[in-house]
Amino acid sequence: MPAPNPIRTIGTILAPASPRTYRTVLANGKEILAHLSPRRAAALGPLEPQSRVNLEMTSYDFSIGRIASIAPPDL
Repeated sequence: MPAPNPIRTIGTILAPASPRTYRTVLANGKEILAHLSPRRAAALGPLEPQSRVNLEMTSYDFSIGRIASIAPPDL
């Protein structure tokens, strides 16, 4: 179940940590672990390094995030 009022941000994939978990860097340089839900993993497939993703985080733990979707390219 999603957390109420998630914090939304954009991150860049650095490298896979497992099939559904990725080392990701935020705009401020902080590295976090970001994960895909099984349903989204099936829809998105594996993500490549340097892919930009939309993340949802809770205010309780800023070291992990959920990948919500692929972010538009940075212009």
